[in-house]
Amino acid sequence: MQTQTRTAEVLGEIRGKTVSRTIKDITPLGLRLELNNEGKFVGGKYVANHIETVSVFQSLDGSMQWESKALEVTTEGETIVISGRGTGKATGPATIWAEGETVYMTQSPKLAWLNGTKGRNEVTANNQTGEFEIKVYSR
Repeated sequence: MQTQTRTAEVLGEIRGKTVSRTIKDITPLGLRLELNNEGKFVGGKYVANHIETVSVFQSLDGSMQWESKALEVTTEGETIVISGRGTGKATGPATIWAEGETVYMTQSPKLAWLNGTKGRNEVTANNQTGEFEIKVYSR
């Protein structure tokens, strides 16, 4: 899949690592995994530590569907809660590419502009090293 030209504002980028993986279920159609990730969000308007849990259903053909729940805490202690979902596919023996949408919520007056913001994410990940990169655009 190719990255398309974006007219949306770039919110930032998350770089991190998967710290644990759990196989939740195995079916004739594929398997359900749960990933716990940690990383750092760096954007033009805020910087934060990022933790998330991602539920993935990976089909036997390498395609996948995912849902995530994330928490970001800025260096000033402000909290942002994020939920998202999307699709993806294997791009190599250990690599994946995914995309999806996220919604942001916060009680921080400084970051109130995030409330209701919808993000568009592009994910690249390496299952062998556990490293991932997420580019986040506002919609």
